[in-house]
Amino acid sequence: KNKVKEAVVSTQSTGIPPDKFKLVMDSIVWAFKHTMRNVADTGLTIVLTLLQNLDGKDVSQSFYQTYFLNILQHIFSVVTDSTNAAQLSNQSKVLAYMFSLVEQKKISVALYNLEEHPGEIDNVAFVKSYTQDLLKKAFPNLQEMQVSVFVDGLYALNQDNAAFREHLRDFIVQIKECAGEDMTDLYLQEKQEQLKQAAAAKLKYQMTVPGILNPHEVTEENMND
Repeated sequence: KNKVKEAVVSTQSTGIPPDKFKLVMDSIVWAFKHTMRNVADTGLTIVLTLLQNLDGKDVSQSFYQTYFLNILQHIFSVVTDSTNAAQLSNQSKVLAYMFSLVEQKKISVALYNLEEHPGEIDNVAFVKSYTQDLLKKAFPNLQEMQVSVFVDGLYALNQDNAAFREHLRDFIVQIKECAGEDMTDLYLQEKQEQLKQAAAAKLKYQMTVPGILNPHEVTEENMND
């Protein structure tokens, strides 16, 4: 995984042709939209690492102009898809970072066509409007106020991972309620993920204390985690 991430992150600084880099980005999107949890998590980790490593780089603005809205749209498509509920934590991290980039005005290039949007003031206002329109079209049963409050929260909470994740989950609950769907899976899948992480943390601690684990319980995979 680390080698893949390093290769992807370095592509913007190696002069890779735009059409070839688009294939790389398409592959990342394919990964984080995958139904297999490990593939999706890897894709989300890669896209977050890529965005973080581009911060402040000369090529970052051209990247944002070309790919930012595309990534944002695809991330929202998986966040609001109940089959991807187990990845909510990583999805939340990516979205929070993307909205922080906009809010902190680290994206200086306009993300919109100036001729098509003559009334836009800046990227903060545009991304807010873009996100609201995106969600209204995808979920017409939601009230306009629900969408507006949700998008406001994406800006207000992007520095608090836990609060941002809960904000996303509350919105997903609203979507499922409007659609008359069962919300049980949303909580069960996240609970399973929390238990898995807790078990991994417990094992990691036990490995540091001699005598707690039998030698056959300490696999090479555990030692590399």
